[in-house]
Amino acid sequence: MPGLHQNQLYSLADPTYYETPARLPDEGSRFALDRRAALPGWDKGRSGLWTWLRPKGAPVTEQGWKIHVSTVPEEAAATLRETVRICLRHGVPVKFLRSRQALALMSDKYMARGSSGKFITAYPPDEPAFLRLVAELSAALEGRRGPYILSDLRIGDAPVYVRYGSFTDRWCRAADGGTVPALRAPDGRLVPDERDVVFRVPLWVTVPPELGPHLAARAAARDDSFPYVVERALQFSNAGGIYLARHRGTGERFVLREARPHCGLDSAGDDAVTRLHREHRALRRLAGLECVPRVHGVRTVWEHHFLVEEHVEGRTLFEEIVARYALVRGERSDAELASYRAWADEMTDRLASALAAVHARGLRFGDLHPANIVLRPDGRLVLIDFEYATELDDPSPFAGAFGMQAPAGTGGAEADAYALWSTWLHMLMPLTEMAGHDRRKALVLERWARDRYRLGQDAGPPRPALLTSAAEQTDPVAELLAGPQPDWERLRAMLVAGVRAAATPERPDRLFPGGPDGFATGGVCAAHGAAGVLHALRHVGAEVSPEWVRWLAEASLRRPPERAGGLLDGLPGAAAVLAALGEGDAAAELLERASAGPPPTGADLATGRAGRALAALRVTRAAGGPDACPPPEVFRTAGDLARLARGETVPGLTAPPSAGLLRGLSGAALLHLELYELTGERHLLDGARDILHREAAHCVRMPGGSVQVKDGRRHLLYLDQGSGGFALVARAYLDHREDPRLSQLLPGVRQGCVLEFVREPGLFTGRAGLAATAHALDTASGDGPARTAPACDVLSSVRNLNWHLVQDGDRLLVPGAGLRRFSTDLATGSAGLLLALHILAARGGTPGPATGPRALLSLLTLG
Repeated sequence: MPGLHQNQLYSLADPTYYETPARLPDEGSRFALDRRAALPGWDKGRSGLWTWLRPKGAPVTEQGWKIHVSTVPEEAAATLRETVRICLRHGVPVKFLRSRQALALMSDKYMARGSSGKFITAYPPDEPAFLRLVAELSAALEGRRGPYILSDLRIGDAPVYVRYGSFTDRWCRAADGGTVPALRAPDGRLVPDERDVVFRVPLWVTVPPELGPHLAARAAARDDSFPYVVERALQFSNAGGIYLARHRGTGERFVLREARPHCGLDSAGDDAVTRLHREHRALRRLAGLECVPRVHGVRTVWEHHFLVEEHVEGRTLFEEIVARYALVRGERSDAELASYRAWADEMTDRLASALAAVHARGLRFGDLHPANIVLRPDGRLVLIDFEYATELDDPSPFAGAFGMQAPAGTGGAEADAYALWSTWLHMLMPLTEMAGHDRRKALVLERWARDRYRLGQDAGPPRPALLTSAAEQTDPVAELLAGPQPDWERLRAMLVAGVRAAATPERPDRLFPGGPDGFATGGVCAAHGAAGVLHALRHVGAEVSPEWVRWLAEASLRRPPERAGGLLDGLPGAAAVLAALGEGDAAAELLERASAGPPPTGADLATGRAGRALAALRVTRAAGGPDACPPPEVFRTAGDLARLARGETVPGLTAPPSAGLLRGLSGAALLHLELYELTGERHLLDGARDILHREAAHCVRMPGGSVQVKDGRRHLLYLDQGSGGFALVARAYLDHREDPRLSQLLPGVRQGCVLEFVREPGLFTGRAGLAATAHALDTASGDGPARTAPACDVLSSVRNLNWHLVQDGDRLLVPGAGLRRFSTDLATGSAGLLLALHILAARGGTPGPATGPRALLSLLTLG
């Protein structure tokens, strides 16, 4: 699942869908060298945000010492001209960021710290050429400014940096089983090309003596007079870290906020240092208020600036909401909700008083959200992170959490008031990101919260006047979900319309917009790419364009075997979908391509061996019918998975640490069940039992009665990882053999699947998947009369999809992971909802979709 920074990074280029930063709309800020035609004797091309120049016919060097140049926006054009001029004279290939906007992006706060700041990269063909070029560049660019590139060694007093690394795209397996960029070791093996935040040299590489003085300068860059010892990092970003530190002399604890020069550029073009000094000025101006931390000055250590603040003991309001929020645990009694509501009211009153105190000093806070509010152990509230604080009458707020930020042009006090109301709403309904897509959703959430918490219309802070017009509009999505049954057919049609409108067959990297992880798999995978969308469209009876099928086949064949992936993240899943669409030859070729690469080290269904074996079974059945026998390696894989579940060591195979259908071993149990049903071999049914008992050991009963998978500090119900997917496979197993250890868990899982609050709407980790699971368990045979229509609590859960679904004309849009952008994919978006609603709309014993756990499991595993 993508992290917070990845979601933010992939939200920069498009306001509607997650998009690769390479699609940044930056035509107006392109550098002249990007627009200029290639020089005689040189090839020119583009790759993502980069423009490259290469001597015609020059051999490709696999790896070596590369040179990076950084810059600041005001010096970028001149630095680019000078650097490229020198590289061309030396005949060295070079690439550069194509625009000023791309340069700002690479210095953004959410860019990966190890690669941030890189503006130009030169690729000398050998060490002598490297030494000549780096010497000339460092002399020519001496005194110019640029961010420090953390992964590299700086050369002199210039924004010139070097590291040994790969020049070409090669990949190998990392220790965690994923694929990473690779170097070739002297013995021919591919090993990880480490691109971390510290300068490293591969063990077999000898550092040229000419770099010795620069290594010495790097080692000497320390300040022993700095009076603070860092105990631990609290947070990292490209702008710098936040650290808990202790004073060497007094032992007193402080918070150090670090700002790296020229890094962490924001929408106004300000860097981290500018914002840190703005925060320092604000805290000095607010000195004496108990709602702000005490400030102890600013220190500069080796170019980095540190703001020294009081260490405020306590948890953020965000953390308190997570710890206290009743509706995720099934605690639904009036007394429990009243207690939580009273706490939210108290926090809102204290927050309003804190903002009033700040405003009385002539400042607005500017970035109010739950993660910027700390609650001391005694209950007092402290605002933190004043880097966007400005004068109270400033009409142009340019910060704020997505969905909680007032519209552009809102004055300072009014902007803070809007954020206060949004924070109150977030405490009751932690889904305020939806207001960033459609401000009417804030009112949908408010109405639900007032009803559920029994709040009068005067409860909470005043609703912002900015929402008045939205309050007068109807709620079209609620109408689709109302009535004795939702309008299943219209929901399906509008979701399909949204998918079709988003298709981009002219693009080589993506057919349908999905989660950010889809770009790492070439846009073809089942979870986040084209395979999953086509799978869903086929099953719900929507038209599947032949052009889309060709796109999937051709894009999949471009993927190298070493990055083949598994059922949901790679070629095996694409093969299963293509086989079902009648493209048997392409499917067989993809499976062959996947087998040419190294086998996955994981055992799960999503990315590991269980999924690969199930994909082979799907392709075999598509070609030869339901009774066709899969290849022998499918049975060998099943045997290895059974041994692993029993605790035996299987070379090259690692058991997942948690449980679930896609990320645990429940998928391996499903493989055993399908092979048992094909062959009748009892040892396969025994293997499924052993695996499910291992999965059951990860399940715990929560205080409210639901059964969830315990994963560290988290408790999970989902189909991806959690008890929901496990329960589906367990129920399918119980059709063959009684097992009290498994059957006693199922009612608690079913209870959890209809909890009122679910943060995301999707299939793998959201409401749609949980509602479909509850209904599938209800429609299972073997536990008395099976239901046909969804139960009342399942329908209530489905109607709460109104929190998330956004209507755009004749289309319905579904927010993906993190809720910051929309998605059409299977895991998080429209395709997943199509399959979930397909199950929910089914009627057992009538023509149409099948019902029950096996039907849902088949859809989830590309059957």
